[in-house]
Amino acid sequence: MEATPLSGVLGARVPIRDVRALKDDDVVDLRRLICEHLVVVIESQDLSARDQVDLSHRFGPPADTPFIEPSPDHPEVIRVLKEASDGTAFNFGGAWHSDFSFQPAPPSFTLLFAVDVPPWGGDTVWSSMAAAHDALTEDQRDRFRQLRAVHTARDAYSPKMQPLHSGLSAMTINCDESAEVHQLHPLITTHPETGRDVLFFNRAYVRDLEGSPSEETAGTLDWLHHHTTDVRFTFRHHWRNGDLVIWDNRATQHYALNDYTGFRRELHRTTVAGEPPVSQHTTSGH
Repeated sequence: MEATPLSGVLGARVPIRDVRALKDDDVVDLRRLICEHLVVVIESQDLSARDQVDLSHRFGPPADTPFIEPSPDHPEVIRVLKEASDGTAFNFGGAWHSDFSFQPAPPSFTLLFAVDVPPWGGDTVWSSMAAAHDALTEDQRDRFRQLRAVHTARDAYSPKMQPLHSGLSAMTINCDESAEVHQLHPLITTHPETGRDVLFFNRAYVRDLEGSPSEETAGTLDWLHHHTTDVRFTFRHHWRNGDLVIWDNRATQHYALNDYTGFRRELHRTTVAGEPPVSQHTTSGH
């Protein structure tokens, strides 16, 4: 199985005629390529929701998906859907984030399949948190290894955010008080399969830093956001119907652009369970 890089940092195209016909050894190879390139694009697939679920299971058990009502026929599938009539409403995934990083064990992989996409607009952008880590100075790495990020869904799925999500007529997103829960993860983590260090950060869910002087925290959060989403760490994909994109949620964050007003956009998402993020540099007490 070969991969053609799509940028100098992350993203690759892998030619597979039909992912439903992959043998076990092929899935092992594909998993390795996803971990290496972080985002893999597989074009011209014809997948039912059941097919996508079956493929997801070959990477691991399904991840827990809070707040968002799944497809009634396939409880592991989220229909990421914005109707043309929804106008300028906020689109699902429309802020830099790493899927459900506020969970004790965030998803390892996300699979997104394009069912009905606009002729232009609606691209998704990913950023490599491994490359963002590697660009840090040694002093910055030493400092960030002492910190833990406070992840919470407070500013995404707490009740105050319900009006934002209710603008999507075809998705049901139920905001509730459970979004106020906080989860601590190391700011620098170690990828469990590649051993690479990762700056495990995203501005959507990281709202505080444990171990940082309070007077410095706001500035550090702003700096981390601008650093991790710098264009030099990114790859942008324009969707076509039949595209299957699989990415490593443990070493990326992503952003779904909302520039397709008047067009319908539907993609199907499944996620694979992960493990609690850890750091090989963690000191005692952290």
